[in-house]
Amino acid sequence: MTGPPPSPPVALVTGASSGIGLSTAVVLAQRGYHVVATMRDPNRSAELRTAEAAAGVHVETDTLDVVDDRSVRACTTGVLARHGRIDLLVNNAGVGCTGTLEELTDDDLRSTLEVNLLGVARVTRAVLPTMRAAGAGHIIAVSSTAGVFGQPFNDAYCASKFALEGLYEAAWPVAAAFGVHLTLVEAGPVVGSFVEHSGGRRDRQSDDAFGALWQRFDALVGRSYERAQTPDEIAAVIADIAADPDPHLRYQTSRAVERAVQIKSADPTGDRVTALTRSWLAG
Repeated sequence: MTGPPPSPPVALVTGASSGIGLSTAVVLAQRGYHVVATMRDPNRSAELRTAEAAAGVHVETDTLDVVDDRSVRACTTGVLARHGRIDLLVNNAGVGCTGTLEELTDDDLRSTLEVNLLGVARVTRAVLPTMRAAGAGHIIAVSSTAGVFGQPFNDAYCASKFALEGLYEAAWPVAAAFGVHLTLVEAGPVVGSFVEHSGGRRDRQSDDAFGALWQRFDALVGRSYERAQTPDEIAAVIADIAADPDPHLRYQTSRAVERAVQIKSADPTGDRVTALTRSWLAG
């Protein structure tokens, strides 16, 4: 007599109302996961519902606000109560913040770190005990080239992603001792509305002290988005990483991103990086 079929692995995805999170939820469902797609506002699930219907899959949704301890606890304990396990966590929720340090407020810095660093830490910390007890599990955080080298007018965002990279690199060996994998996915430009929805400073007056530099950088960013990856492409990379039984700490989402990261890894003084970023602002 055969027993019941094994239950599918359970994946929890944050920031799944749009963009990378939405695509990742759908792709993981296509690959056999039971996906719990979370978002701060459950009323923003319409785009996800359309995508799951088009893909012919089912995705469970739940409310999770990564900056709220109670919300994180309620969501993760609820998933464990319903399904008994969390095999994969994809920390995707994030915010942008535009501006150079001199014009950023403490609130700009604090709010960016609250989501991109502390939010990831909260959700990661919430699922680690059950993964550690199971002796298995994989936690993936969506990072960025902004977590590898500093980029002008992205000071707060870079700070948050640099901190995320350090957090996961430091936590990796302890998690690995219990069979839990931590992974950072470093993406470059991605098609979507992330930049437009960023906080900080985007509207500038003609006499703005940083106006000319910002215009040059903004034009460069616009050109880089002509070669941007799609959320579906990033989601496919994430799903492939999730399927790897012995994943690396870091992955880049394209060959172009890998080449950019290699500049930093071969630059102990920082001279190559700063020469590059300074050239982005040259008239």
